[in-house]
Amino acid sequence: MRRIALLGDETKVACVSALCLIALTIVLKNVLHVPAAVLSRDIIVFIIIYSGFWLLPSISARREKKSRFETPLFWGLMIAAVTLAIIAVYAI
Repeated sequence: MRRIALLGDETKVACVSALCLIALTIVLKNVLHVPAAVLSRDIIVFIIIYSGFWLLPSISARREKKSRFETPLFWGLMIAAVTLAIIAVYAI
């Protein structure tokens, strides 16, 4: 737990983003049985979406005034919510 506290905010968000992307791929392929052709086409869009999650916090960190929405916890929850929303769309 101490090692996680030593990571920078951008690194924490990038790790959560990477883990959610991997989990999303596993769930879509093995649980929801999305065809490989569809998954390989859509994974490009997912990579772009999740890349935005680690780019946006680093851009907003350059400003001096911080809001409560500029914390790794907020961005982690946002990433998890987007992951669940994508899974829900495929489940329907």
